[in-house]
Amino acid sequence: MKRLGIILMWVLLCSLQGQAQFWISFGWNEPHCQNCLWMEQAIRMTNRQAAEYHKIIHRYGEKIEREARKHYRYWDQSAQKIYKLRMERDRKLQRILSPSQFRLYVRFVRETPTRIHDWRGWYNNPHYPHYRPSAACHRYEDHYWHCQWEYANNRWSDRFDEGKWYPGKYDRPGHDNGHWRPEQNNGRPHYQGGRPGSDKYKNKHDRNKHDKKRSDRDKH
Repeated sequence: MKRLGIILMWVLLCSLQGQAQFWISFGWNEPHCQNCLWMEQAIRMTNRQAAEYHKIIHRYGEKIEREARKHYRYWDQSAQKIYKLRMERDRKLQRILSPSQFRLYVRFVRETPTRIHDWRGWYNNPHYPHYRPSAACHRYEDHYWHCQWEYANNRWSDRFDEGKWYPGKYDRPGHDNGHWRPEQNNGRPHYQGGRPGSDKYKNKHDRNKHDKKRSDRDKH
């Protein structure tokens, strides 16, 4: 009976440890990381590039995870810090990768962010399933994942539609798993005749005014 109790206690401790793990789980001290190895082979890095790449990805991945673990009260601050860490990480990678390699890197990580020990939509924290992230979180996420990298005069520059951005413009990352998933329009009004100020909206507005005048004339 005593042995059975010990076994049950051991199983319970193991299950609690699994539940307590952060939903982003990576081995930061692993010398042979399969995600890094996949990327190194996919974009054909040299041994020297691979060693630097592994070091950079793990160093910044650990910092991003630390920020993502914070309480939801600090998510706006974390969103900004995570964005800066991601951009700083990519700037360092631009120095060791060729332009063609970096383009492939951007393409592959946008397909599967876990390849760089990152998580798109990190604010879907299972510890706070009922807390909705602010527009600042979405803006920083979109700014990173949807920026356009351009290479000219031997340097990279990122372009983002900052002035035309609005919450819900880009599809939100879909993490079901029982967590909150933002609605498609994210509370934004749905304009069937186009957004205000657009040509489609103006044409529809002018057409409605014309139809109204004609209907008033027909009544007389």
